Amino acid sequence: MRRAGLEAIASRIRDANDVFLFTHEFADGDALGSMVALMLYLQAMGKSVHAFVPGRIQSVYRFLATDELLNTMSAAQATAHIGATDVTCLSADAADVDRLGEWKSLFLSGAERLVIDHHDTNAGFGEVFAINGSASSCCEILFELFNVINPRLIDARIASALYAGLVADTGSFQYANTRALSLVHGAQLVELGASPDEISRSIYESKPYGSLRLVAASVAASRLMYGGQVVVSYVTRNMLADSGALDEDTESITDELRRIAGTKAVVLFKEASDGSVKVSLRGKYGFDVKRIAAAFGGGGHLLAAGCTIRSELGEAEVLILAELDRYLGPSRI
Repeated sequence: MRRAGLEAIASRIRDANDVFLFTHEFADGDALGSMVALMLYLQAMGKSVHAFVPGRIQSVYRFLATDELLNTMSAAQATAHIGATDVTCLSADAADVDRLGEWKSLFLSGAERLVIDHHDTNAGFGEVFAINGSASSCCEILFELFNVINPRLIDARIASALYAGLVADTGSFQYANTRALSLVHGAQLVELGASPDEISRSIYESKPYGSLRLVAASVAASRLMYGGQVVVSYVTRNMLADSGALDEDTESITDELRRIAGTKAVVLFKEASDGSVKVSLRGKYGFDVKRIAAAFGGGGHLLAAGCTIRSELGEAEVLILAELDRYLGPSRI
């Protein structure tokens, strides 16, 4: 962590009165945990604060009170407010400004723009930023930030939101991004009131039936390529409709596919409602999927990355496989 970055962010937050919070589209557990923790912590500091999350919010994270805390101000209200008041805008867990989706222009309208992130592809799109590519999650960085500002304000609800993000991005402390410090932070959050049992049950054992049907359909549609090194699958609009699932229910599919023995990469193509294709990439055994995503303007981490390709699904597959050929050879059998 660049400590100067955290200190600078802490100073700006102390000075701010009005704060708007932002995160990336298709918000995952780390993004939502970050938004909820920031909302509660800044409220405890006496700030006026609103959070803006693009798209739908995953139902499994409602235990964090996402419905009550996030997206409580309309676009029209937010635009009028930011036009009349000096608002500090803070982005958390978004690797670049375009990932803020429909809230991008609102973020850019802020009197000051702060960025906190753990994606090492983030070039720092705000005036003040704290980026730590070695942190397991954005929630882990926020825990450090809150301890810099005032650790006494971290209550059980804030600890639970931070722990949820930490668990989500480390795969319950199983993934390669889990550091010794991640385990220490997890233990400290439990001491502050986070319940591992309740949080894990809410995230992993409260999925809608349609979500499981979609996972089953995508696993059934998968195929092994490159001598069993890569598993490729899809989520089409028809698959979503047939299973009764929603776009946000696709997150756990890559987790299932990466369980296949002998594979070192997962590629999941998802047809989006706007006609584009979202590509989720997961790596194992050090296989760098970030370089694949970066070739198409995406980003992420060494073992977890993604990009958007504005084409039909078939063309997107052709493009991604051509890039994989560079690293795994021309034989796709």
